[in-house]
Amino acid sequence: MAYWKVRLFILPVVLGLLSACAADIDEIAQQVGDSMASVDESGGSSGTLAELDSSRKFFKRRAPSEISNGWLETYVQPSAYAATCSAAPGFGSCTSNAVTRTFADCTVGGATFSGTVVNTWGGGAASCTLSGATQHITRVPAFTVTGRRGATLTVSKTGTLGQRLTLSSGSGASSVFSMTNDGIRRAFTNASGTTTYDFTTATTSAITINGNSRTNRILSGGSLRVTNNLTQVTCDYVPTAVTWTSACNCPTSGSWAGTCSDGKSTTVSINGCGTASLTVGTVSTSVTFDRCYSI
Repeated sequence: MAYWKVRLFILPVVLGLLSACAADIDEIAQQVGDSMASVDESGGSSGTLAELDSSRKFFKRRAPSEISNGWLETYVQPSAYAATCSAAPGFGSCTSNAVTRTFADCTVGGATFSGTVVNTWGGGAASCTLSGATQHITRVPAFTVTGRRGATLTVSKTGTLGQRLTLSSGSGASSVFSMTNDGIRRAFTNASGTTTYDFTTATTSAITINGNSRTNRILSGGSLRVTNNLTQVTCDYVPTAVTWTSACNCPTSGSWAGTCSDGKSTTVSINGCGTASLTVGTVSTSVTFDRCYSI
């Protein structure tokens, strides 16, 4: 084969490998973004838009043919998703110390949402309100998104509890919380039945949260483990000064630094509402978090 033909053959392969590598590390950062958005949603009064739009963005990256053009074109602003999910109930009222978001097979474009996200208050909390130390909110996602050709994204807990926010001390703006997670899994199976994406997040030590709202919330310390279940590589992230502002459901500054089981170092440096720079080993990329949006 002539030299120039070899180059033409190899170039697309190399570019494809580089693109796949960037996509893989992007998904690592998405797990960190999911955890940050979950902290904001543990109050139970928000999260409907974040869950719907997060899934839309995910399918657009992993399997764009699974969602209709109508969804991509119209789902830009919260008021624009004219589909049954927009009319379905959001988070319900407090019942038996729990608030539930039920999807009930609602649809957005070609995708069908089924299952629930449940926030439950415990440890002595009453009327879905934290009022003293050791009281907590436990968030359990258990839902599936099915594309129009049969691909599925499933979000579920793998541990006993789920994601838990516990009031450690203080009240109001002086509140201090600890965040734990004994296993949340996000897995994607394509229309052919092959699992192409499978991640689990869990805390290996509790993460400290200072403040009770977006205007004063800061994460620091502890450790979040992101496990790629397809490769068995784990990355442990420690947050430093991860800080919210009032106009975003996610932090707008701060960083997560860590190490991976394959010996690589990793950082997620947040530089805006839903945006960050991610480095894993020698590979870096810009990331837009699926579940983050401006208020």
